[in-house]
Amino acid sequence: MVGSLIKVGQPVALVRVDNLIYQVRAGNYLGQNYGRITKVTETALTLQEIVQDAAGEWIERPATLQLLEGSK
Repeated sequence: MVGSLIKVGQPVALVRVDNLIYQVRAGNYLGQNYGRITKVTETALTLQEIVQDAAGEWIERPATLQLLEGSK
């Protein structure tokens, strides 16, 4: 995550992937583990991922992407 903004009254996160910037908001999917974005704030976005546990069962786990500050 490299930034955030408010667009049409909704918070939007700016995510950089391979030198491309994408606008994502709550409800969008992100990542390789079917992560659905649940919340976007000025400094982070939270999502629920679906992963297999050690027993092979599919579970949901929370994940957070923090704002990346001061790096290129």
